[in-house]
Amino acid sequence: MFSKSISSNWVNRDNNSWNNNLIFAQKIFDLLHQNKSVWVGEKNEIIESKECDNELGPFLYFLTGGSSGQKKWIQHNEESMKSAVNGLREFLNLDSISSWCCLPLNHVGGMMQVVRAIETGGQVFFFDYHNLLQDLGTKPFGNWISLVPTQLFRLVKNNTACENLRKFKGVFLGGALLSKKLAEECRDKNLPIYYSYGMTETSGMVSMQKKEDFLKGNYGVGKCLPHANLKLRENDNRILVYSKSMALNVNLKLIENKSWLLTPDIGKMYKHGNWQIDGRTDRIIISGGENISLDHVEKILSQNEYVNACLVKSQDDEEWGKVLVAYIVASNANLEKIISYAKQGLPQFHVPKIWKVCENLPVSEMGKPKI
Repeated sequence: MFSKSISSNWVNRDNNSWNNNLIFAQKIFDLLHQNKSVWVGEKNEIIESKECDNELGPFLYFLTGGSSGQKKWIQHNEESMKSAVNGLREFLNLDSISSWCCLPLNHVGGMMQVVRAIETGGQVFFFDYHNLLQDLGTKPFGNWISLVPTQLFRLVKNNTACENLRKFKGVFLGGALLSKKLAEECRDKNLPIYYSYGMTETSGMVSMQKKEDFLKGNYGVGKCLPHANLKLRENDNRILVYSKSMALNVNLKLIENKSWLLTPDIGKMYKHGNWQIDGRTDRIIISGGENISLDHVEKILSQNEYVNACLVKSQDDEEWGKVLVAYIVASNANLEKIISYAKQGLPQFHVPKIWKVCENLPVSEMGKPKI
């Protein structure tokens, strides 16, 4: 793959040659082709590149913090990323994979779109997802697109955007939990959603629900891709993942070959091997001596008819230790009714003490909290 990257065949001819993401991607893969390892920073910048003298390299390093905020370097090489591509191709019976990329390349969800194109003979077109709000004609046909729920939330209410999304082969959706309300909106608009689960450590997707199952009303992130496997830790239902696409190293700590990675995610497996992600252990706080799951509070609030989207965070408090802060995107901004609903559906100590109504949630391009 790295030997192929010096070619420009993966670049869609409709790209603006001065597009920053295109230039950034070309620079990264040219350095890898020159046997230089590359460290990719959070703001689409190359932190460092240097000659690689390790036979397993060159390496591509991603700086990630997930939802925990603890930054760490994740090390991948050609073999790990290629394994992720092959697993996806086998699962969906694909030949070449061409994408419209609107995710940042410092994130594995963006970078893997370039890797898939280089490896399979596909092409990548870089654009801003807001362009989906405009009539794109027939251009999206035959391509894939990757989105996070935050982007999808902003698009699904626009008829032109939905018409454009239906022209893609499929929408790979991941990066955060998908609310039932948003899922139902996508089904009502007949959007070809492929809801997935994955992480930077596994070069992205390790499980996926196909669009046919999604449109039937099934929930969850589907079955494991051929290159990966999931299981639950017995005492707390935390998910363990094994994948051929596993990173070689996390913060200079070697991931042993054939070892299982313990994730912070909590889930379950339903019949026929379908997986459900319920939340994260690093989103459980203690307030007034009570263990509170921020994911659970968000889930309850999002079921209210006035709530279009919500984000629940915590902040330090002298009396309670920590208190919950709810950020709400609400139709009619009927906050009193939302608070009343929360008091009926949640235990007393789980009701947020601070409420903020906003037009958009304070999250990054990848749907990660910025606060």
